Amino acid sequence: MVTREQVLRLIEGGHDYYEAARDLGISPGLAYMIATGLPADGGDTLTPDEQRRPGFLGGSTQQLANHAPPENPQRSDSVISWIKSRAASDPQMQAAATARDADPGPPKGEDEDQDIVTVITRDHNRVTALVQQLSAIPGHKKGGSPAQIQRRESIVGMITQSLSKHESAEEELFWPTVRKRVPDGKQLADRGAEQEQEATETLTALARGDADSDEFDDLVEQLVLQLRKHTSFEEQVLLAFRDAVPDGERTKLGRKFRAAEGRAAAIGNRRDAAGDRPAEREGKES
Repeated sequence: MVTREQVLRLIEGGHDYYEAARDLGISPGLAYMIATGLPADGGDTLTPDEQRRPGFLGGSTQQLANHAPPENPQRSDSVISWIKSRAASDPQMQAAATARDADPGPPKGEDEDQDIVTVITRDHNRVTALVQQLSAIPGHKKGGSPAQIQRRESIVGMITQSLSKHESAEEELFWPTVRKRVPDGKQLADRGAEQEQEATETLTALARGDADSDEFDDLVEQLVLQLRKHTSFEEQVLLAFRDAVPDGERTKLGRKFRAAEGRAAAIGNRRDAAGDRPAEREGKES
């Protein structure tokens, strides 16, 4: 009999529910229900506590209940051909394709809840949205157009910026508190820092690479797996953090966390404006 621990171990290791279900010999919908205790058909109204369960997917899970992955129309040759012809003949579409507007931005009502757990979860949701867009756009291996390849490079840049300020604030406030207050906090913080370093190294390699290459596409796939694994791990840490740290203290930490992110973003903007990106510059020149 398949256990919750077996399913979550695969999900935390970078598998999606289709892959986990295949490895365990069950349906994706059943794998999701075993992991979360929630039906995959999306028929129930979920409470906030249910939405914080390990393995929970924020988007629609209806496709899991249908026992087959949804069809992606981008894989149709006729659809891709039509899109390319439309984009090539429409300057407005070309301009839109290269604009850096993929960042979903802050959700409405963000200032209403400054609990650090909520603040960090919102950051995860933004990065997840960017990763989903990155995965959906064809790259070099799938015959992506120059505009699509440029778009992927742009989204990688946005992910880098988002993670840079997020991880800076975590190093300053979140992980030190985890070490002091959460059971097994030192081990959890060390593991989180190790995962973040792995993703940073992948992002550095992407910044130095050619977006129109097999290597770039391979690195993107590696990054997607790393971020999924780290987000899943960190959200489990957040559950323990919520239990260990009182509400009022979490709210104070959340305000400080947002301020720390603002400082990190300002420093990054000044470096960008000055062209002070030595690691990327040296990598491209070598």
